[in-house]
Amino acid sequence: MLEFIKIKHPDQIKDLMSEFNPEKQTWIVSDLRSKQEIQNECLKRFGYFTDDSILRVSDFWKIWIRRLKPNLQVVASDFIKSLVSVFIDQHGVEIEISENEASTLERYVQELAPLILHPESDSVLKEWLAAHEEPKKWQKWYLIARVCIQFILNEKKVIDTKWSAAFLQSFQAEQLEWPKEIKVDLGTELTSIEMGLFKIFSQKQKVQVYVPFPVWQERFPFLLKTYIENFGYGQVIENKMPSALKKNEKFFLRLSTQLAEIKFAVAQVRKWLDQGVSHEKIALVAVQIEEYWPTLESFLSEEGVAYEKDVVTRLNSLSDIQIFLAHLKSYTNDVNFESLQQKLYQNQNKPQLKFEKFKSLFSQIYDAENLKRDHKIQDLFYRKIDLAASLSRDEFIAILVQVWTDLPESAYSAQLFETIFKDLLSQSLESNMKFLRWFQFLKSRFSHKEVKVKKAQPGGIQILSLMSAQMTLADHRVYLGLTENAFKVQKKSMLPLKDIESLKKEFDLAIQYPEESHLDFNLRWQAETDCAAFILTTPHLSFNAEPMTPNLYFLENNPKSEIFNPGLTRHDEIQKNLSFNEGQTLLNDQKLSSLKRLHEDLSSATLSVKNNIFKQLAASEVENYAQCSFKLLASKGFRLRELPEVSIDLDPRQKGTLVHALFEFLIKAFQVGPVSRADILQFLESQRTEFNLFANEDSFWNVQKNKLLVLSDKFYEFEKERILKFNSLTEVSFEIWIDPIKKKVLSEKSENSISIKGRIDRLDQEKKMNYFLIYDYKSSGAQAKGYSKWLTEYQFQLMFYILAVENVLFKEADVKGSLYYLYKNFDVSKGLIDKELALSEFHFSKLNKSLIEPENTLELKEKFIQFISECFLRLEQGEFKAIPFDIKICQDCDWSKLCRAQHLM
Repeated sequence: MLEFIKIKHPDQIKDLMSEFNPEKQTWIVSDLRSKQEIQNECLKRFGYFTDDSILRVSDFWKIWIRRLKPNLQVVASDFIKSLVSVFIDQHGVEIEISENEASTLERYVQELAPLILHPESDSVLKEWLAAHEEPKKWQKWYLIARVCIQFILNEKKVIDTKWSAAFLQSFQAEQLEWPKEIKVDLGTELTSIEMGLFKIFSQKQKVQVYVPFPVWQERFPFLLKTYIENFGYGQVIENKMPSALKKNEKFFLRLSTQLAEIKFAVAQVRKWLDQGVSHEKIALVAVQIEEYWPTLESFLSEEGVAYEKDVVTRLNSLSDIQIFLAHLKSYTNDVNFESLQQKLYQNQNKPQLKFEKFKSLFSQIYDAENLKRDHKIQDLFYRKIDLAASLSRDEFIAILVQVWTDLPESAYSAQLFETIFKDLLSQSLESNMKFLRWFQFLKSRFSHKEVKVKKAQPGGIQILSLMSAQMTLADHRVYLGLTENAFKVQKKSMLPLKDIESLKKEFDLAIQYPEESHLDFNLRWQAETDCAAFILTTPHLSFNAEPMTPNLYFLENNPKSEIFNPGLTRHDEIQKNLSFNEGQTLLNDQKLSSLKRLHEDLSSATLSVKNNIFKQLAASEVENYAQCSFKLLASKGFRLRELPEVSIDLDPRQKGTLVHALFEFLIKAFQVGPVSRADILQFLESQRTEFNLFANEDSFWNVQKNKLLVLSDKFYEFEKERILKFNSLTEVSFEIWIDPIKKKVLSEKSENSISIKGRIDRLDQEKKMNYFLIYDYKSSGAQAKGYSKWLTEYQFQLMFYILAVENVLFKEADVKGSLYYLYKNFDVSKGLIDKELALSEFHFSKLNKSLIEPENTLELKEKFIQFISECFLRLEQGEFKAIPFDIKICQDCDWSKLCRAQHLM
């Protein structure tokens, strides 16, 4: 006997629960929370319930799989995905499908399984395809998916839990018999396949199907289509409405952010509790409750509010598991910087290889040959497994045990491995797969398997997802996160919608219609509940400050509203009581309170760091201090290093060093006589050895060597006439001192002076007129500025070079120019050069902004010395601020991730 009970109001379920008899009836629900609510009701009324009295629908079908096909093991979808890859390994050549198409095939397998597993699918589909003349793009994938599913079922003897109902269609009706009456309460999630099975059960047993049938049900014709199409197979009963039903008053609130939603919800919970509402009568509900939960849990704990929700985390978020995966990854070809880092640096106070060097060498990994860059890493990375061979599950577990026992033991090691071991056995079966397949399956399980960090507090407020709040008895509710994105159906079907529509007449593909949302229906359905307080909120901004749009239901009921300010929580009170009082008497520098330090950190307050290490600076370090003093503090004060990544190309520092050395070699050679190609090659090979460039990677080195040979040819062509006019000095080191109090450049150290050290790339002295030209080699003109911008853009090097030549290297020297030598296009027209000389000897354009009159040169020197002296006075006081002269420089700053500048926080 089949009965359809129309439920026009969600509170009718409460009356039906009061009539439920666990000895004679089985209630089938869709989610665990609904199951728990019915169990609690049974305990109140009877003091017990039986195992088969309340079942989730997935567990109900598993029972029948075990009864009718005991040799078939139900496994996780993760293992099915691995078996799809195994199928391609074994039969890919025959069916012309590659390993790269595994994810596509897996999606078709999951989507088409209900169709393929139907006993009449072949004949009906052939007839359907014959009626449609145009070829279907997915027909090829249907045939491949069909063979793949047969491989999984017949050869591997496993089935995905989601296929259970579809698989049971192939059994005879007389085999499906249940001893108790069946109550089916699946809401909008009942499929036509499941409906067909329940019709078979109804031939021998009474089956009551609860149909959510609100007055607005016509808005969702597709979600309720399965019920409506089957009304003719049974008796349709109009259930009476609950007595004393009141109209539910709802409040719709807009808040500024998701964090403001949490603050509002927690403040509202505290208000209800203070009014005497019991904890179990309060529920906080959201579509994506786990997105809110970490922050929500913190606020509730600080507030002292008990909550009935386990604090869980996924296995792959635990450090022990991450280190475990890093060790396993070293067996595969997919080794990378992150896994090597975790493996090398785990629990080592003093690792043999410095982290900066390690990152530089291995942040880009291409293949096993790259591991030869350092013997320590080569020894660390080893293979004991033939990656091409198949492993049984027992052999894979043996490797897991071996790797796990080699790891440092922690307090939870035994418990964690027990969890891993049990999950691996329960969600897979004995099968032969390549190590990489087993490893991918294990990673997938780690990303899905959750472990409890903290148990739920019995009797606390309820924290629920929207789809699990169907039967909650809480009558004070707050629904969070009513946004368009949260209610949007993300999954896209592999089949066109018109084909789904047509096939639905014969089959149920268990695919959601894009036009309708289970979440939207359930929100509207639960909003009909008779509650003492029912509040729905939506944020304008997400936790990541992304704009959010209210969902349709919120807009229908509250198209316009002001931003609501949440009430104060315990977090607000703590911050208010501990706020920094600028008027209070502060302790001395050595006894600063942690609160003041926190305040300074967050407000980018000036730090005072005095140290003699800042008495000696390089020219580039002076630039760093002027541009943003935190750059100098990080690199010279904290001695932080950011080494460039080693890759198939030379990094800028290596390339600059090599090019400078090449130019120095060529200039010296030109002054002696002609230089041959063989001499240049011999020099480059010596530099490769000296700087250890591309060890064991000759092909990469040959590419760079050829580039340098081309550069040397261009350099010769550019310099062959110029070099005859000058005596050229290269890599000229200098040291000058600047007294910031007297604002003078000195040739020797004094009491208050600060030392500036540097090295001039090239210094040319004209043979006849005896003037000097200074050159600084640059690969490109990105940072090459004319002298008019040296002070505003904080480019000081060429100015320091002029002062060094005139005051130390060649006193009273006549420096006519200080220029950037851009060797990418051999341009030497940017910087500073005497106007008369530039026009007469070098034929510069009159419009060149690097030309300068002698009197302007003197004025520029005075301004520069004044400017630098002011910088050094601040440095003498130990003044450091995380305030750049232009925030654009933060994009390329090595220390931006550590910086406390307010615009970066």
